This record gives sequence, structure tokens and C-alpha cells, in this order.
Amino acid sequence: MCSISSFYKAGAAGVSLTALLFSVPVFAAEGRNGQPSKAELESINRQIAAIQNPQDRAAVQNQSLVWKMTTFLCQNAARAPLTRLGADNRFFLQDDQPDSQVLVSPSLVQGRGQFRQAADGISWTPFQWSCHLDPATGAVKSFDVTPLASAGAAGASSPSTRQAAACQAAHLDVTLDDRNGAFDGMSQSGTVLTVRNTGAEACTLPPVPLVQFEDGNGAKLPVFRRSTVRARQPGPHGAKATQHVVPVLIEPGVVREATLHWVSGEVFDDSHNCVQPAQLVLKVGQEEKKAAFKGHICAPAGAHQVFDQSALQAHTDAQ
Repeated sequence: MCSISSFYKAGAAGVSLTALLFSVPVFAAEGRNGQPSKAELESINRQIAAIQNPQDRAAVQNQSLVWKMTTFLCQNAARAPLTRLGADNRFFLQDDQPDSQVLVSPSLVQGRGQFRQAADGISWTPFQWSCHLDPATGAVKSFDVTPLASAGAAGASSPSTRQAAACQAAHLDVTLDDRNGAFDGMSQSGTVLTVRNTGAEACTLPPVPLVQFEDGNGAKLPVFRRSTVRARQPGPHGAKATQHVVPVLIEPGVVREATLHWVSGEVFDDSHNCVQPAQLVLKVGQEEKKAAFKGHICAPAGAHQVFDQSALQAHTDAQ
């Protein structure tokens, strides 16, 4: 058995599966024949079963079929053709737009992505891709890549973002702000996750960092973010959030925020399937930052509790 990070060390080219799963908003679609074959499902399920951490394994199981096919069947096959196009060891097979990954049929998955150029280690090139599969075996027959014009491409990061180091937990202040109950109503609730860089240098976080919840004994609760990332609604001081695949730069003293929403009322046929976490946990690399949590998260009987999470952005009055 292996951990999620070790088994996927060669995954999104330098990006661990945990980071890929929780830091990138994925917009996926499934066509009329949007079901993998029996062999493809068996291959996917074997790889998911090899994930040792039960929280990570459950989170992966909650992802869409097209995400699983892209990640577990197509990802490794992308490396060689992208290298021939000048990519280094970092790429993504997804972006922040609708239909980023499309399951056309058991023999074809298509999508868009971007790779970092080996020539300078800075520039990113967007591309379209097609993963041709053999449904009888689940193996990749071919992986085709077509580069797109890179000027002004969505998801391209500034040099300052790319050169800044990843944030360290010791240099972040994490708090929650319920905006005086502004999120409450109609059996819904929410809060604003506020992250301040208290260090002396700029640093980066994933645009949708991993958020978990713990009970009073410090045990992780089976509460997961929905796979579709919602944008924050515009407030009087800011426009609708733009979501990015690349990291979010946080200058010293600067605050970035994300909104969380969940069902807080027992509205699921009296299932009484609710949890009341004691703490919210923000994963920062291999470290954690915690904030006291006061909320009631509910789900239908037999289901995991879930929440919506926006991408990090500058302060607005958005909810």
C-alpha cells in the first residue's frame, strides 16, 4: 500500500495528487457515452484503493468520472508529447473554464491544459489535448497535444508569482469571519476564510487550498469540498472572482479571502446527519493552520457532509 503523495509522485508533473485535487478548480463534462469501460473502471479503482490515507481516498472517490479518467489513465501518457513540445516537469491537464475536461466516450477524453516551458522555467503555454484509450484494456493508445496562443492566456502567472516561495504555516494568520451572520438563512450558513501573510517576504498558496475539519479531539471529520468550485458573487467593492490554476501571490501584510458555504439545517428528511466541527484546518504544504469553528454542517442520511469553497481573492464584501 502507498500514500497518496508517494503513489502519484510522477503525477501532474511536479504536483502531488493532493495538491492537484484540492488546489485546482476543475470544470468537467461528460458526453452521451460518458461512462468508462469495465477495464477502465477497474484500473481507476485499483489506483484509488492504493491510496493509504482514508480522507484522501474518500476525497478522490467523490471526484467526477472524467477527472478520474484524466488523472489515473491519461496523466502519465501526457508527459512524453509535452516534453517534445518543450515542457519541463510541470503541467496541468485542466484549466478554470467550463468543459476543461470532457469524457466524450470510453475511448476518448479531451480537454485543455498548460505546461511550463523548460527553456526559461517561467513561461506557461496553454494547449488542447486528446487522450485516446483502449476500452478493452484501459491503456492509452495515443495522447495528442495542440499548443494554443499563449499571449494573455488565462491562468498565466506574473513573474513575481512564479518566483515567490510557497507560504509557510508559521508566516500565516488564519481566521474566520461570519460577517455577522450574513451567510445565515434558508437552512444555509457560511463564513469567510481569511489568510494574512505575516512574514517578511511574498509567498504563494494554491488558489483553492485544502480545507478540512476536526472534532474536539483533533480527529479529521469526513467533510469534503464539492469538486466544482464556485466563484464569489460581486460585492460593492469588487467584481466576480477570476479563478486560476497557478498559485496566488500574497505580499507581506496582505490578506486573501475565500468564502465557504454549507447546509446548516436538518432539511434532509429528518436524517439528523450533521456534524459540529471544533476547528477548521487549512493545509499549508505539509503543515496546518487551525481556526476555531462554530458551525453545523448537515447532509442526507448516509452521505458525507460537503461545503462549497471559492478561490482565494482580495477582500470584497462578497458572500
